[in-house]
Amino acid sequence: MVARKFPAIVLLSFVFALAMAANAQKLRISYDYASFVYDSTSSYVELYYSFDRNSLRLSSLNGRQSGGVLINLSLYRLPSDSLVKRNLIKVPISLQDSSTSFSAHNLVGMMGFVLLPGRYRIRVHAVDINDSTNLDSLNGTMEIPRFSQTLLSSSDVELCAMISSAPQSTDSSQSERSVFYKNTLNVIPNPSGMYGAGLPIIYYYVEIYNLLKTDRQEASPADSFYIIDYRVIDSFGRVHKSSEKIKHKFANSAVEVGTINASNLKTGTYTFAFSVRDSGSNAFTSTSKRFFVYNPGLGSPVSDSGAEARVSVMSSEFAGMTEAQIDQEFQEARYIATNNEISQYNKLTGAEAKRVFIYDFWKKRNTTPVSQVNSYRQTYMERVAYANTHFGVGRNEGWNTDRGRVYILYGPPDEIDRHPNETDSRPYEIWYYNSIEGGVNFVFIDRTGFGDYTLVNSTKRGEIHDDDWQRYLTVGR
Repeated sequence: MVARKFPAIVLLSFVFALAMAANAQKLRISYDYASFVYDSTSSYVELYYSFDRNSLRLSSLNGRQSGGVLINLSLYRLPSDSLVKRNLIKVPISLQDSSTSFSAHNLVGMMGFVLLPGRYRIRVHAVDINDSTNLDSLNGTMEIPRFSQTLLSSSDVELCAMISSAPQSTDSSQSERSVFYKNTLNVIPNPSGMYGAGLPIIYYYVEIYNLLKTDRQEASPADSFYIIDYRVIDSFGRVHKSSEKIKHKFANSAVEVGTINASNLKTGTYTFAFSVRDSGSNAFTSTSKRFFVYNPGLGSPVSDSGAEARVSVMSSEFAGMTEAQIDQEFQEARYIATNNEISQYNKLTGAEAKRVFIYDFWKKRNTTPVSQVNSYRQTYMERVAYANTHFGVGRNEGWNTDRGRVYILYGPPDEIDRHPNETDSRPYEIWYYNSIEGGVNFVFIDRTGFGDYTLVNSTKRGEIHDDDWQRYLTVGR
């Protein structure tokens, strides 16, 4: 989609005159990050940071005011906590004289990394180079997703202070482009995530991938469109702003940018929930990010207590799903559902109750609970999509076949021994899994001759076992 840049450090000033930040006296650093597709094994991660330059101590020399910040960034891969990246950056500042005003300006920087999917611990330590006691440290975690190469997916949301069209450049000026340039735009992040008085407009940037890839056997006119939906949700799960747009597919990937006016939102924490749905296949992806609004003139702030679960559901991929779509997903997930869960689901009525159930169903199986991406569900649904593409027979979808079930539960086999056309024998396949229980196999036979391979034997504990399975190979039996 875009040639990724790997900047050392580029800074940009922008006015951010929030009353609560304008009189900052101590160094405070903010950071944010967003992940984008890179290749089949890695993701490209942009790390953004900012600080108020009013908080720095300046020294005078030859009629100039000078200072700066020394930033030490460390990334550790979890759970081993092994160091994978360390950057030490000096950010100098020089002004003509002390009368030069830079009131209420943030300095914004960005660094880019190629990282393997997974969970990381991040530590940012910043020190005023003129005052070693003026410092700040931040610790947090980052969850870097594994982007599908075939399923509809999206990047993280990047919340910004400004997005504008970049001037057309000649070949000679390519290297002079801003480090914030991507997809013909200058995308200036807002690492603090703070909006309202002084910065009332929220800009957002999202990349969308695999728009033209589908597991549908036959194309329809609806396959030419996709639906963009966003919602601004408060801590009680109430939707304050929303928008839906139908867009035409022009390429396999797309960029979605837009604005939200935060001037009429009360002070409080909000979630920006963004989703994309394919109008033909109903494939769905979503992402979300929290931000803070400071509008002291609008009365009492929005409370942040309670309702966390409702916010999570409303900002998840299930928020825009119909009852029929939720029913379909639970049907596809029945292989991992307990008898009690199936019984509970069958008693539910209405989309809202089922939406909460399916959210909790996947949440408790999530192996990376701090991530906005449920990697367990993502892997499971990728296997469902593969099964539907390769194992469907007639009107029976691939997930509902024996080969589909085995593929979904155990993943792709290490080896497949195929026998499609042997004399006086029905077609059959033997799938081998070398890392399960010391090595197991599954035998499927096409007993009808119509490509419907049924499982007749397996050495996996708990699966059907028949030592005399070869008798089914004989035509006529």
